[in-house]
Amino acid sequence: MPEKAILYEDVDGTTYEVELPLTSNVDPEEIREELGVPSYVDMSYFPMKSAMVSIWAALNAKELHKRYPEAFKKRVSKKPIPVLLFGGAAVKIHCKDANDRGPLSRKIKDTDYIVPKKQGLDFYKLLLNMDRAFGTCYKSFATMNDRRFIAWRHGERYRVTTIEGVAEGGIPMVGVMDILCDRIDLRHEINVKDAFERYKENLYTIGLEYLILSKTQFIMDYPKENLDKLAEYGQEYRVLPYSYYADDKVVLGMEDKDVKDVCAIFLDHSIGNGIGEISSDKLRKVLKKDQKLALTTTLNLANLAEKPDVLKRWVKKSEAATITDRIQALLKGLPKVDKKWDKPWWNTAVETPVIE
Repeated sequence: MPEKAILYEDVDGTTYEVELPLTSNVDPEEIREELGVPSYVDMSYFPMKSAMVSIWAALNAKELHKRYPEAFKKRVSKKPIPVLLFGGAAVKIHCKDANDRGPLSRKIKDTDYIVPKKQGLDFYKLLLNMDRAFGTCYKSFATMNDRRFIAWRHGERYRVTTIEGVAEGGIPMVGVMDILCDRIDLRHEINVKDAFERYKENLYTIGLEYLILSKTQFIMDYPKENLDKLAEYGQEYRVLPYSYYADDKVVLGMEDKDVKDVCAIFLDHSIGNGIGEISSDKLRKVLKKDQKLALTTTLNLANLAEKPDVLKRWVKKSEAATITDRIQALLKGLPKVDKKWDKPWWNTAVETPVIE
């Protein structure tokens, strides 16, 4: 009998397993090329390989039942599903310097997807059948917790448990993957519905402007009495220049991983309205409608622009200057927020990372 690996054992005794070794019936590198994703993208990461196959399958959703009748008994969707990436994988697609040996490269453990709400269920069902068509390394399944999570979200968000990597000896590693619909709802809500129609132009991501917003929306408060701990971990640079907050606390901005991603975007892309440029017009249009998001975004960007020495942890002096110059140029076109808050103006009902 072939060797099997247990991926997950549910509370009701249901066991999810897979035969070893894992299989792939497609070449993710060929799919990357067919999609038109740049060749500099580091395909050594398992999540990136899986993303290429998932995106291709989603775009061909209306034909999959003809190509893979054993996996898909009926048509998955009446039209292509424009699934978009955000997070670290999307930054790697847009930024050469975030890949391989680039100065701002970082490991990604998973992929972040967002789809149109009307096609969310279709994409969820597609993921649950990926292994039958494309190979066992693309296996996803829904645990009882996943299904409960989905039921509570009423079509706003989906969740699967999926293979997200392979450990030594070919043993699969699993993790939870959320699929967002229409909007990124974290510290602030960012509606990306208008990005779906530009999926190819934006290389199957939410686009540079929404990527910047999704990164710079991060904010949290922190006790002033614990500032020594921040310095101990080299995180004191994250204290944002905002003096109106509660006297016993400071406001912290982006984590290192998001700072690196934002730096990669500004290092590899100039400010302008052309393809591959960061549009201040697009950002201003979004931020004018949400002054709370505007404040968080501009605080995070201004903090980076004012601390080039921090950027030198990862990039050369000249590269740090390019990043800060472009951020400063962008800030000139973004709305100024006059209103002052002394308590959280962001959503606090989200997971807050531990400082370490």
